[in-house]
Amino acid sequence: MLVAIIGGTRHVGLSIVRLLVEAGHQVAVYNRGRTAAQLPSSVQRFVVDRKVPGQLAPMLRDHRPDAIIDMIGFAVEDVEEVYSALPSLLHYVFCSTTAVYGRIGTTTPDESTPVAPYDSYTFGKVACEEFLTEKHHSSGFPMTILRLAHPYGPRDHLAYTARREALFLDRMRHSRPIIIPGSGQTRIHPIYVEDAGRAFVHVLGRPECMGCIYNLAGEQILTLDEYFASIARVIGVPLVARKFPGKFFEDNAHLWAEWRRQFDFGADWVKYESAFDISALQRSGFRCLTDHATGVALTLEWLDSNHLIPQSSNEDEEDMILSQTMQKNQEFADLAEDDGH
Repeated sequence: MLVAIIGGTRHVGLSIVRLLVEAGHQVAVYNRGRTAAQLPSSVQRFVVDRKVPGQLAPMLRDHRPDAIIDMIGFAVEDVEEVYSALPSLLHYVFCSTTAVYGRIGTTTPDESTPVAPYDSYTFGKVACEEFLTEKHHSSGFPMTILRLAHPYGPRDHLAYTARREALFLDRMRHSRPIIIPGSGQTRIHPIYVEDAGRAFVHVLGRPECMGCIYNLAGEQILTLDEYFASIARVIGVPLVARKFPGKFFEDNAHLWAEWRRQFDFGADWVKYESAFDISALQRSGFRCLTDHATGVALTLEWLDSNHLIPQSSNEDEEDMILSQTMQKNQEFADLAEDDGH
């Protein structure tokens, strides 16, 4: 099968490309050509910017892939163009996001849970899903949607209160305190990058997956306490952490407005829990192969081998935050307990 990947040179996309080649497919990658990536020699690469009207559709018509895996569709016009170019496609696999569920509280949504988009990114993904679902129902368009949760692994950094980064890992190694948002009981549902890639290849061409939407996350749901403790165990050190309420990150963005590292993500950790029912995809025969500890170890190995873990000090932004807020420690402890857990 000739499979086109729209995207394909970052993180999960690179895994998909390699796995497709190993499975014997012909593979072509369509992207803007701005990301350096080592692709297998058999992979064709076409430079195209889907946001420029009139670029992608003619190229797809010229090369006629049998199937498409779309990793970078963010607005309904993106998928409309693919559909208009190749309405007789054998399979269209679309990467969506579990963020479409919005604030889930302590629930664990399955695919029947109503979506609750809350920003331009999630509204765009929902519009794409609705378009593809309607085309499947009205004309039998063979599509599958994977709502991807929190991928991690080589070629990317681990999530922290400063979004995805690596300096906090060196702080752990030197027993310097890291910051955990809220009470530490907020849930996260990570999936190792190779498992995420395997899922896209797994659904490709399967009749039973046509017209389906699947949550895609790992086998383990962790609390933030468990998440950071797991990382500390892999490093081989005790976890040293300080907890701050979600409201602290919302109220104190001015503290780090001029800093190299921004801590606004801490509030999102607390607001937007990540825990999803993955049983539908499991019933199709898919299971993840990599537990969190193994995935973290492989990620650390990659970060170290590429010298991507910066050296920490006692004057990092964490220490600046701690020194400015020490007198409020008890207040923070009380607020953290009130962060919905």
